[in-house]
Amino acid sequence: MSTEGMTSLEQTKYRRFQNDTGDGLMEIYKVFPGIELVYNSIHMDKFSIEIFEEGTIVEIQHCKEGRLEQREEDDFFYLEPGDLSIMLSDRREKAFHLPLRHYHGMTITINTAIAPKCFSCFLQDVKVQPLKVAQRLCGEHKCFILRKEKYIEHIFSELYSVPESYKLGYFKIKIMELLLVLSGIDRSNNRCSYVSISKSQVEFAKEISNYLVEHLHSSISIEELADKFHVSKSYLQNLFKRVYGTSVYKYIRILKMQS
Repeated sequence: MSTEGMTSLEQTKYRRFQNDTGDGLMEIYKVFPGIELVYNSIHMDKFSIEIFEEGTIVEIQHCKEGRLEQREEDDFFYLEPGDLSIMLSDRREKAFHLPLRHYHGMTITINTAIAPKCFSCFLQDVKVQPLKVAQRLCGEHKCFILRKEKYIEHIFSELYSVPESYKLGYFKIKIMELLLVLSGIDRSNNRCSYVSISKSQVEFAKEISNYLVEHLHSSISIEELADKFHVSKSYLQNLFKRVYGTSVYKYIRILKMQS
């Protein structure tokens, strides 16, 4: 379930989400035509939003805290604090999954049918074209992941602490800076190894998670879990950590703290 409301500023709106696992808030700023910057503060397992405008969407995600699941067809990837991803999509609905039910980060969405084709119209020396930058970095996979880098952290650290008095103007400057920096990245040198997790593996890890949630107040060993799901202890532990970013025992502690 979600609700949406406008603030006194025409450029800003809020989307609120809630289910039986928690709630979430998206603070949305319209920065340029077709370009939005969104602060995400989510404490739930999943939610979805509909995209009503037509066009290819360039989506830039930055993870500040927690863990975010990214999906490209039947391949899954996970963002950890400091990671950045770029994805190209024409989907009309976007689903978000939060393995740890805790996520703080930022999303920049660029609707290429509406947004400026080139940012030189705002600043002569910034001749970046968002769609071409995304296409070059994403390549055939339609996804680019950049693990924690200091120069990216510098840009986003300032975006997370902008005074209200000049927020919108600052967003414009920082988005142009980010796109300019991304346009200079050498994909072959900077792209993380394209290691994905299959849909069946993710579904299996989520089965384990659901079982742990249902038996949260029982004492369950790794050996018992492995026997229950008919796999080896090492396979279960490694797969679970790839999806949830933490060990089974730490995950149980997180669930207990959230309950």
